[in-house]
Amino acid sequence: MKRTLTAILATVVLGSMNACTKAPASETDVRSASYSTTGQHGPTAMTRLTTPNNSQSIPLDTANLMLNSYLTSVGYPYVDTAVRSLSIDADTLRAYLQNNSIVTVKFMLAHNTSYIQNGHYGENDGLNPSAMTMIMVGLDDYEQYVLNSRNEVYDHVSPCPHHCQPGVSEAYIH
Repeated sequence: MKRTLTAILATVVLGSMNACTKAPASETDVRSASYSTTGQHGPTAMTRLTTPNNSQSIPLDTANLMLNSYLTSVGYPYVDTAVRSLSIDADTLRAYLQNNSIVTVKFMLAHNTSYIQNGHYGENDGLNPSAMTMIMVGLDDYEQYVLNSRNEVYDHVSPCPHHCQPGVSEAYIH
């Protein structure tokens, strides 16, 4: 289950980050910014949740190997009922990440409200796209949540297979 969730999050993060066009000057800048132990608030700030083993780009063949392993585990394409991906609007993500106090983005799997309201609170429904969503929220250098301008966090990711982008091979990255 942990590998399944890791594969889903990897797919979402890769898709989200590819959608953001504002890039740092170099890969080195990303690494030094992402793993700073002092942070923007000085040496008393906590370290970020990410480490040198996280938040790195990976080759497409590695990503596709990971995706294929997950898809095979859920019986895709013969069984098309498990979550294959979760998508979020890139403009929403870009606008939110304009807040410079956000140093880490946390993605949390959750049940959607309609699943809960239909009497399924706390019930395990595996990776049923009718039940699943993802909550996204930023954290600052002190690992405190950074809410958006409406004092909220983000939901409303679109799960595939129910909301797959037409014309796009949703199974692999090309």
